[in-house]
Amino acid sequence: MNNNHVYDMLVVGGGPGGYTAALYAARSGLSVLVLEKLSAGGQMALTEQIDNYPGFEDGIDGFTLGEKMQQSAERFGAVTELAEVYKASLSRKIKTLDTSEGVFQGRTVVIATGATPRPLGVPGEETLVGKGVHYCAACDGAPYRGKTVAVVGGGNSAAADALTLSRIAKKVYLIHRRDSLRATKVYHAPLMNAPNVEFCWNSTVSALLHDSRLTGLRLKDVNTG
Repeated sequence: MNNNHVYDMLVVGGGPGGYTAALYAARSGLSVLVLEKLSAGGQMALTEQIDNYPGFEDGIDGFTLGEKMQQSAERFGAVTELAEVYKASLSRKIKTLDTSEGVFQGRTVVIATGATPRPLGVPGEETLVGKGVHYCAACDGAPYRGKTVAVVGGGNSAAADALTLSRIAKKVYLIHRRDSLRATKVYHAPLMNAPNVEFCWNSTVSALLHDSRLTGLRLKDVNTG
């Protein structure tokens, strides 16, 4: 990798947004470098089965779809560098990005850093990602149709995911460390009125029960311990 080369476009983030930008730019004849700190697809790569992306009638796993997006952009000359961006200097005509793999220069910078899930920090969580532990109901909820699921949190993301899952799952436990939701009021009534949603107030997850996949949760009452 020539770090002295000035690219037409630097793309920070190798998820769907980043590789779409890279594909359009590279296909238009621009030199493009994509900087991704983990793997192609970003958070999508953690999704076991994607059924709501057009063109794959039998669905596709997120890791494979991310690789296909990377290959589509690279077909037109885009380059991928696995690097974490530490600092961006964007005030001059030639922009610079300080990364774990050195300094890269470009005339334009596209920031497509996407979202990062907030893990619980419970032992074993990382090994169970995709095996019962998920971070997006819209992405990963479909396989749990008719089953019992739990959502941890009380903000907008947790409330929206619990509402989504209430239309799919047999039972939804909403686990929150406080005694009321922090989510916007618009979510409160639909969740309270959903017959299959049960609230576990003043609770945190103390353990993930599992064999090869998640089988249950152990909760801790924040007031009584």
